Amino acid sequence: MPELLFLLLPVAAAYGWFMGRNSLKTKELKGRADVTRNLSSGLNFLLTDQEDKAIEQLLELLDIEAATIDTYLALANLFRRKGDWDKAIKIHEKLHQLKLPKNKAQQIQFELAKDYFSAGLFDRAEYLLLPLTDNEILREAVLKQLFSIFLATHEPQKAVALQPAVEKTQSRSLRIMLANMQIQHLEKSQQLDLNRLQQLAEHFPQAIRPRVALARQALAEQQPAVAKAAILSVLKQRVQWAAELLPLLQQCQLDVTEWQQLLSPLADKHNISACLLLTDHLAEHQSAAAAEQYLLPKLRQQPNIRLFQKLLQLRQQQSALAAEALISVEELVNAYLDSKALYSCRSCGFKTRQPYWLCPSCQQWETVEPIAGIDGR
Repeated sequence: MPELLFLLLPVAAAYGWFMGRNSLKTKELKGRADVTRNLSSGLNFLLTDQEDKAIEQLLELLDIEAATIDTYLALANLFRRKGDWDKAIKIHEKLHQLKLPKNKAQQIQFELAKDYFSAGLFDRAEYLLLPLTDNEILREAVLKQLFSIFLATHEPQKAVALQPAVEKTQSRSLRIMLANMQIQHLEKSQQLDLNRLQQLAEHFPQAIRPRVALARQALAEQQPAVAKAAILSVLKQRVQWAAELLPLLQQCQLDVTEWQQLLSPLADKHNISACLLLTDHLAEHQSAAAAEQYLLPKLRQQPNIRLFQKLLQLRQQQSALAAEALISVEELVNAYLDSKALYSCRSCGFKTRQPYWLCPSCQQWETVEPIAGIDGR
């Protein structure tokens, strides 16, 4: 008999394992059924525009099934895009309380910070974002978000403190942002001087603003050679800025020959501002007829309203009768030009008559440039 009982032990163990497994399966199936039921209930609330009840119902699932986190992230982001920041915050705060892998937890922390930023809770957003600058994957996006906060709160000095983090990235746009924030900080603290601006210009060659500021400051301090070098450096990089910078270059005490030598290559590349200034140069140092002789082929080659306006002015200088006949035409041309935009954002197409370092439309730095097209400068 004992031998028989001994032989039956494996059978009993197998039976116990089988029944236990069935019990676990039953509990698992019941749990999944509860999740499905709660999920369906939550979705029904959403479909019937009862969003608050829907969120409460769906958040209950987080304690049961954490594998649906991506679904919740998508839902919260949808609410944020719709402007329902309180709902997005509620979901992300619940997700942030879960014990998750570090990368996923930091991603949720970043999303929650963006919710706070959208809701105008800048201090909370900054508090969550600063530790994330150590995250190599999120660093660039986090820094851009932080710079947006510092811009909104008028605290450019905080951006300056994050220069080491910026230099750990390969982002050109971040360096341009930082350079502009540095200039704003110097302007705010009234610390603009040639040494600081030269350091910024050398450290951030991607940015235009430090060199433009350097040129203006150098002219104010009677150092035309420094201004000239800064301006020529910008024009070599982005010739679109000729309309803005050539008038400054005129103040750099260039002799007649040097000024003409600088303008001629730009004019040959169909830069309208250079053509106009070279025409004025010829009219002043030779004659209005010589200037017109230079301008007419340019106008035929590249029809442009500003070149036409200059031709009208030359004709008026040469003849009193022509001046009387053409004055009404010039008035119409001037009225037309007064209605045209002078600057355009190369990123979003925003047009304006005022210069901006930060595009008011797409919030990109140094993308608003002088227009150089048919109606441009």
